[in-house]
Amino acid sequence: MNVFELKDRVAIVTGGGGTEHGTGRIIAMALADAGVSVVLAGRLDSHLASVAKELNAQGAQTLSVPCDVTDPAQCADLVATTVAELGRLDILVNNAATALMVDPLELTEQQWRDSIDVNLNGVFFSAQAAARHMVEQGHGHIVNIASSSGIKGDEHMAPYAAAKAAVINLTRTLATSWAIHNINVNCIAPGSIAVPDHDLTGIPQDELLRQRAFLDQNNPPIQQPGSPDDIAAGVLFFASDGAAGMTGETLPVRGAEWACLLYTSPSPRDLSTSRMASSG
Repeated sequence: MNVFELKDRVAIVTGGGGTEHGTGRIIAMALADAGVSVVLAGRLDSHLASVAKELNAQGAQTLSVPCDVTDPAQCADLVATTVAELGRLDILVNNAATALMVDPLELTEQQWRDSIDVNLNGVFFSAQAAARHMVEQGHGHIVNIASSSGIKGDEHMAPYAAAKAAVINLTRTLATSWAIHNINVNCIAPGSIAVPDHDLTGIPQDELLRQRAFLDQNNPPIQQPGSPDDIAAGVLFFASDGAAGMTGETLPVRGAEWACLLYTSPSPRDLSTSRMASSG
């Protein structure tokens, strides 16, 4: 028996209508490659349709469901549609997120509320809706995507970092609450994630290379930054029976976080005093 086998299972990926190198798309692709039927959830129909078309072309069973995770009713409808169309729900990946970089002194009340709503409330509402079905089903796996910002904090990312810290604690709390129902709840905390041409903070490749040359003087033990594929690999593990004995855990996926991407604020600084950006 292969405890990492995921074939014929059904997964929802929130924030699943991402860009070519977006985490949601990469997670959905990895699940589909593993034989999972994937439900893509997100606010923008056009983005969902684009990823769904790509997955369908590879023979994957895919369903697109527009959903605003900040609305509990829409989260409930998402789960109901999934079960009605595909017959079950085995895996929820809480990937929907939004990031804002602004000095806390300038942060507006609405910016704070909007960030907390997506990054924290949306995670709970989605998990709650999924767990209500998983309780009836007798099992389930929930994987929350947090961030290293929730562990160490990040300059000018107050609501994002606060929400991601809450997600990490929420993961532990839901895990203890739902363990009796055979529902595993775990978390991945990505650090700096690089994609071709730009990292997720929008730093051009030539600037990354210049910064990397400086940081390489520190001889980091891991020479590469994290990638969306690394996050997807963690999702596949937590979604499998191979992680049956793990719940309430947070898996950092940082690569060479402290040694590859530097933080660039609205006021450029000397490399020797800059701090790294994180995303996820």
